[in-house]
Amino acid sequence: MTFETAFVFALLIATFVAMVDGRVPPDVIALVAMGTLLVGGILDPADAFGVFSNEATITVGCMFILSAALDRTGALDKLGAATDQLVGNSEWTIICVLFPIVASASAFVNNTPVVLLFIPIVTRIAAKRNIKPSKLLIPLSFASILGGCCTLIGTSTNLLVSSTASALGNQGLHMFDLAPVGCIIALFGMIFLLTIGRYLLPARDTLSAILQTTESKHYSTEVVILKDSPLVGKSLPQTPLKDLNNVRILEVVRYQETLPLGLDEIVFEAGDRLRLSVLPSSIMEVKNLKGIEILQQPEDIGLALIETEKTVIVEGVVSPQSRLEGQTVRQLDLRRRFGIRILALHRRGVNLGKFQNARLRFGDMLLIEGSESSIKRFQESRSIMLLSADPIRTPLRSKQPYAIGAISGMVLLAVTTSIPISVLAILASILAIVTGCLKNESIYQAIDWRILFMIFGMLSLGVALEKTGGVQLIADSMLNWTGGLDTSGTWGKAIVLSAIILICSLLTTFLSNSAVAVMITPIVLQIANSLQMAEMPLLLGVAIGCSACFATPIGYQTNTLVYSAGGYQFRDFLKIGIPLNLLVWIVASLFIPLLYPLSAP
Repeated sequence: MTFETAFVFALLIATFVAMVDGRVPPDVIALVAMGTLLVGGILDPADAFGVFSNEATITVGCMFILSAALDRTGALDKLGAATDQLVGNSEWTIICVLFPIVASASAFVNNTPVVLLFIPIVTRIAAKRNIKPSKLLIPLSFASILGGCCTLIGTSTNLLVSSTASALGNQGLHMFDLAPVGCIIALFGMIFLLTIGRYLLPARDTLSAILQTTESKHYSTEVVILKDSPLVGKSLPQTPLKDLNNVRILEVVRYQETLPLGLDEIVFEAGDRLRLSVLPSSIMEVKNLKGIEILQQPEDIGLALIETEKTVIVEGVVSPQSRLEGQTVRQLDLRRRFGIRILALHRRGVNLGKFQNARLRFGDMLLIEGSESSIKRFQESRSIMLLSADPIRTPLRSKQPYAIGAISGMVLLAVTTSIPISVLAILASILAIVTGCLKNESIYQAIDWRILFMIFGMLSLGVALEKTGGVQLIADSMLNWTGGLDTSGTWGKAIVLSAIILICSLLTTFLSNSAVAVMITPIVLQIANSLQMAEMPLLLGVAIGCSACFATPIGYQTNTLVYSAGGYQFRDFLKIGIPLNLLVWIVASLFIPLLYPLSAP
């Protein structure tokens, strides 16, 4: 082993350890690895920067744009409406209808907007039928994952496997090469969720069910602290206001400015205006407090009346590209900037009691209170994804045919012509943009740049492994393991395929599936060449093994989304995800050899 090879292996191990640790974002880790390879002289600029022209990464970026176009024009809403009308009254019938609709959508659209669309729909369906949402939200995420295993564009992982193979001079995957085995796996997954899986799913309340008891009945109004009020000079915990169960203080205004301090830290002064959220039945409790006057006659006290406005409480999740991530609730000062208040923060199955100083992370669930107009302003900042059953935004429905036509044309041409999928994706994205399906400022916001830069960094590691002979060394080590197998026959080759699927599945439990796909694909192709195996079944095995990740809530973005939305705990995913992972491994190991010849022609 040369020094360069040892250096790359050490960097690869350090990269994987850092990703498992999770304290540094994967995209940063991957880019640091790329920089290290450049500084260490392992890669020259041409090698390192060549990864930025990778077709799969370009296609992934275009798919983000197309998914956003479908979402923004309301094209996905029709699926939600159809689901709401078709489902029955039991968990069994709901999953029977929900699973194929979500899986079909996820085969052609990015999983995240599909799951985000269906979370409020599923929650509403569960509420109408007195079913715990936790019985349906994990199946929602799993359906989107399994649906993504059915086409080339279903997940970024499939695109990366195909592109990496093509870059190494091998034949990549076509649009529906995954469909036969992917559909079979999805069918078995659906059967599992309808039978054994039903009894493994927990019955848990969502964040709003735990913390929200009067969602749309609160009204906001304003009171003033009078000059001789007993509240003057006291903080909230020292006043009778703390004992009013159906009254919440949204903000304190002093000299026309909202005070940025926490409510418990504010010492009241004469003339302070308190914006309250109250039930109509509690208005008299507020009115009877000494030293407080409801602003019904503003001309008598020289202050402007803020119009009493209906407030709503909605749930939202911190999005993958949110500007909120890394900042504390106190630092954001959302009451002053948007006129909203964070009532609760739910993270990984736990309600955080003192959350004002907690740094927000992707997947955090927030319970938000404010007027419809203020929440709409907050939503438009692209900082959060609302899970409200009645979205505040207005879809661009007149542009819907263009968005549907763009992605449908891309799929049709990919099947009927030899035009590369990357070219078709770019053309479809251009069509969606020029027809106005997305506003100019939304185009770049639609792309999850962190995923793309993580892919770029991992591709550079793959290039370094190939250049220094690391790929050959790993392949030889794996081939030594097969020394006791008779790989001349179908059974021996099937065992090799099964082992590859299992390794990919285990690695993606802890690491990014895209990172694993980039690293494993060259090794698998080397093994195929040495054992005279066909490349197609092994590439399918890598794609399925890397994509089908169910055992943890952090292994896949859609799992992270439903984790908080469903009030789940980490062990809930282990309980149902591990058996499903094993089932997918077994089904893929059995059916890929039946559907595709394992021996090279």
